Amino acid sequence: MPPNTPTAAAESVALAALVFEIDAGATEAHLLPPGPFRAVDGRPIDVTAWQLDAAIAGRVITRQRARSNDTLIDFEHQSLRARENGKRVEAAGWFRDLEWREGRGLYATSIRWVGDTAQLIADRKVRYVSTVFLYSGTSGEVLEILSFALTNTPALDGLDALAELARSFLPTPPVKEPTMTPEQIAALSTERDTLKSSTAALTAEVGTLKASVAALTTERDTLQASVAAAAAEKVTAALAAEKQQHTDLVTAALGDGRLPPTLKGWAEKQSLAALTEFLGAAAPLAAAGGRQGGGAPAGKGLTAEETAMCSRMGVSADEYAKAKA
Repeated sequence: MPPNTPTAAAESVALAALVFEIDAGATEAHLLPPGPFRAVDGRPIDVTAWQLDAAIAGRVITRQRARSNDTLIDFEHQSLRARENGKRVEAAGWFRDLEWREGRGLYATSIRWVGDTAQLIADRKVRYVSTVFLYSGTSGEVLEILSFALTNTPALDGLDALAELARSFLPTPPVKEPTMTPEQIAALSTERDTLKSSTAALTAEVGTLKASVAALTTERDTLQASVAAAAAEKVTAALAAEKQQHTDLVTAALGDGRLPPTLKGWAEKQSLAALTEFLGAAAPLAAAGGRQGGGAPAGKGLTAEETAMCSRMGVSADEYAKAKA
């Protein structure tokens, strides 16, 4: 059977490698033991064990003999690694036939070594055979021998190129195109139209919301401007009222004698609170020939209260007395 022909259409197929020592001067190689068998590294992990008996071996041998070409024997699995390392694949030998030996396993026979390979084996410069084979991922049954390599690295059991090689040999399941009934197609068409209508409605709603947001923004800005204008107006009115109160207080104090005319300029520069405090302590101007206040004169013709007030307000007693005179 050609290598690319599926060997078991209804089951999964996997790839593995197993290592045996080769005898010096041999023209045959021990490829696989009788089953069930496992590798020392714990493989396989997808089935309980690999299976190989006389009946299974017979099918493997039939597939091997159906090939039109000899099967390659290489060094260190270079045929698997060539794509990765770019090195040339050189044949160590070739074989065409397989043989089942009861109690011992499967052998490659009538090997034809190439170049000095036979001498390398005789000199023990290469010692191991690493077999690459396909097996059923369901039952573990060995399906086909793909190749084997001469190697000195038994640890090559876990080949990093096995997955790449598997893609070349394993069948690709056909892709089934999905089919739909007319009813399903009609239902999907209806759902599509409904989604289009919903999308249009949502788009219109988004436009309405944008207009509402713009209107609310304008209203907010108008309210903020109105509040700011009202606050400014209130402050202006308060300042005007305070100024008028200050003017009325100065006028009244000049009229009743609590504030001499010479202190008018000074009084107009004072704050309303300071002027109110000053005038609250000042006595009205007494009648001619009389005396201000009820207290006794206290120097410069001022009462004790007037002297204390002049001290608080920073006005000299002479200046105040002169203004009173």
